[in-house]
Amino acid sequence: MEIQTYLSVGWMVDGSVNTGCYNLQCPGFVQVNHVIALGGTASPISVYDGPQYQMAVSIFKDVKTGHWWLQMQGNAIGYWPSSLVPRLANGAEVVQYGGEVFDSGGNGGGHTTTEMGSGHFGGEGERKASVFKNIQVVDPAKNEYVIPQHISGIADRRSCYDLTAVRMTQNWGLYFFYGGPGRNPNCP
Repeated sequence: MEIQTYLSVGWMVDGSVNTGCYNLQCPGFVQVNHVIALGGTASPISVYDGPQYQMAVSIFKDVKTGHWWLQMQGNAIGYWPSSLVPRLANGAEVVQYGGEVFDSGGNGGGHTTTEMGSGHFGGEGERKASVFKNIQVVDPAKNEYVIPQHISGIADRRSCYDLTAVRMTQNWGLYFFYGGPGRNPNCP
């Protein structure tokens, strides 16, 4: 089976998955790129203990129009019109980075075998687990990138997927490793 990485973006209202959506299922997103699409595959992908690749992804507010733009590798993918997200007029309250796996519960009573990231736990670290690095947010008052100050890590099924503590280095900025195999002997 060929492993693929997908560019997936979701949003929700008031922190409830019942009030949000993913990718192009979200009404109002204006896709401007005809090569890279939300929900589509992204490549190249890193190889366990082999060649490593990175993708620069950013979401930012256009100060003139108020629209929220999504970029990957410096290429505009599309935007959410300001009229669609009026509560973001002064910025977001929460920004999340990481992976997500949906488990429908239809796996014969066990957890899904779907891998997150490289399929290896965050504790395996560099060249093995997946990583978010150089994490930044935009300070709305200055309209410039800054390192976020209030950070927490959440993994609700650590025996299936986990993440390391968030760390800071000069080369990688703010970063953490994450991932996991899904169903395994410790995650039935």
